[in-house]
Amino acid sequence: MPVKKTTTAATTKTPVKKTTTRAKKTPVKAATTNQVAANARHIQENASDIKNNSSMIHILYGTIIVLMMIIAGLAFYVGQMMGNKATPTTVTPTVVTAEDISVTIIDDVRCSDCQASAIMEQLQVLPFLAGAEFIKQDFSDSWVSEYLEENQITALPAVIFNSNAMNDGGQITPYLTALPGGEFSLALGATFDPFAIRSDKGFLVLDEWILEDIKADAHFIGDENAAVTWLEYTDVDCHYCKKMETDGTAETVLEAIGSDLNKTSSHFIGVGGQASQDAAEALECIASVGSADAYNSGLSEALISGDNSVATLIANATASWVNETLLNACIDNGDSKATVERKFNRGQNAFGITGTPGNVIINNQTGEYEIISGAYPASTFEEVVTRMLAE
Repeated sequence: MPVKKTTTAATTKTPVKKTTTRAKKTPVKAATTNQVAANARHIQENASDIKNNSSMIHILYGTIIVLMMIIAGLAFYVGQMMGNKATPTTVTPTVVTAEDISVTIIDDVRCSDCQASAIMEQLQVLPFLAGAEFIKQDFSDSWVSEYLEENQITALPAVIFNSNAMNDGGQITPYLTALPGGEFSLALGATFDPFAIRSDKGFLVLDEWILEDIKADAHFIGDENAAVTWLEYTDVDCHYCKKMETDGTAETVLEAIGSDLNKTSSHFIGVGGQASQDAAEALECIASVGSADAYNSGLSEALISGDNSVATLIANATASWVNETLLNACIDNGDSKATVERKFNRGQNAFGITGTPGNVIINNQTGEYEIISGAYPASTFEEVVTRMLAE
């Protein structure tokens, strides 16, 4: 398979046997002992000559003190030498040069969200990959599916490095995961399952009962009977959800597609934590006692302004003629808590949503769907919807 033929195995390090060398003992202690003994005898022989000379006594005391200091110092030095061991030899990991790096990017022509070409372009401009070999392959290529199975890769796009010994300053290596075959996969948050059963157009197919559940609690923008539904999983504290809102992505797509497309949103609590949970429950109450328009307006204002506090959501809703008494009662009683949790669980269990914005484009006639994870431009959504509506 091209992956295996063009991928060079990572440079391996030859095991280096640790050699611990004990420092050689020197006869310092013995020499010191003899020297001290000789000095002591010399002092005894001259003691009788100087014992009546007080000035010489002072000199003698000074000599003895100096000798004691020398003995103590030598004893410490000998002890250190006897207990010291040489520092073990350390092995510096071999850094692979860019010319020895190969990067294989595996795509699937059926995946409109994989963006494999863009990923390759971004990697190619990195200085530490200048001169590296880049290989692009598709799931339909010979032996690719077998390679993915052997290496337990279940989602595309996949970016495979032949080594993790790059001098990249920690830009990529911390995100490389060892594969069973000895290569390394770069974590991308890939979601496209190439092994899943798909329709002739390459779309996954949704169970009919899940589609009915989505319709039952949706707050549609556009015709609720439209052929295609854009379901967006969002969090009021999500930066990229805000970007899509401020860019007017949904308005552009809805205008381009027309009556064949509607849009609804579901809550997927993540980055915002409890504050987002409270805001989501308040928005569901706004829909319950008000309308879908009030819900969508409140969500849009919260994303654009960055003020998603419950107090602001209530103020904006009541300004749009939502009954304040009923709204407060719904929020205080936690009437919408179960709805928020149900939508969150559906996102995880039915579509494998892990973050926001998580977009699901659904054909309401056939149940075909495609997931677009992230804040992509309007053209990406238009392409998927157009392909879904094609005969």
